Amino acid sequence: MDVFLTFYDQYQNTFNFLLTLLITLAGARFILFIFQAVLSHLTAKTKTKMDDQLIAVIERPFYWGIIIGGFYFALLQVTFLSSYHDMLLIVVKLMAILLLVMLAIGLSNTLLGWVEHRYKTTKKRGAFLITLRKIVNAMIYFMALIFAFQVFGLAVSPLIASFGIGGLAVGLALQPTLSNYFSGLTIVSDGFIEKDDYIQIGDGLSGTVEKIGWRNTVIRLWNNNLVMIPNSKLAESMITNFNEPQSKMDFLVPCGVAYNSRLDKVEKIALKVGRELQKDKRFGVATYKPVVRFYEFGDSNVNFKLILQASNRSAHFEMMHEAIKAMKSAFDEANITIAFPTRTVELVSQP
Repeated sequence: MDVFLTFYDQYQNTFNFLLTLLITLAGARFILFIFQAVLSHLTAKTKTKMDDQLIAVIERPFYWGIIIGGFYFALLQVTFLSSYHDMLLIVVKLMAILLLVMLAIGLSNTLLGWVEHRYKTTKKRGAFLITLRKIVNAMIYFMALIFAFQVFGLAVSPLIASFGIGGLAVGLALQPTLSNYFSGLTIVSDGFIEKDDYIQIGDGLSGTVEKIGWRNTVIRLWNNNLVMIPNSKLAESMITNFNEPQSKMDFLVPCGVAYNSRLDKVEKIALKVGRELQKDKRFGVATYKPVVRFYEFGDSNVNFKLILQASNRSAHFEMMHEAIKAMKSAFDEANITIAFPTRTVELVSQP
């Protein structure tokens, strides 16, 4: 027994070092077991995959954090390293910062990936999420740099102040560019307009969206000219999107017939023309039922509107063209007159 105690006293630091390492490794393996066997089993029963991904992101930093902390405390047991304790502490703090950076980036990527999957993100929104991910990661790295400076005992206040003044100067210089950039992010994230959508801005400019850039949006007009609009202007405008919520477009074909016409017959002929047009695969929607509505006693005609539905806005021009021709021919065959503009003037003689 005395021999054992003598041996222990002689190699006490080594025993404590090895015992601390053993406890650390056992604790780390136990934590890993908890994550992989227990928590993973529980999250597998849920419908969402997000909790599984969060467990996968968190388990490794926890595992290595326990090992690094245990290894540090083990080294503190070694007498000849006592003069290097401060240096070891700095190394451990830097490694802890690295683990926290890995954890924060993993969590942010997982959350943004879940948002992308949850809301069935389009290509444009995906580009916005990529940009947002880069911004978040840059902020994480910046915070890690600040903590690293503090570990080395460097003053971070002047650095933060320098970044603040520099950022203010750059922000003022790039205010128009940044305004367009963030307006572009807003347009893309909202998802209200996308490439190939036909839009109208206010009551004026209309065309097909060719490109949504970070500074400008390019629109192709009906005459094939391209117009570049700053995103800040576009974001503040009232926009009509003819592709949302669907590309199908209802439109009116105005017409009028003479007062001596039988209106029920007019309605039947117009509806027949409308049904034939709706079946035309070039521009019509076969499932749509056309509608006729008389709405006005005009100067020369009883006016009505034939309501049709085209497959998209471009197709409605051709469909209206064919509708006017078809109704004119059908009315001519039925001896229904579309009267010329006339006006009856009654002359009253004065006694």
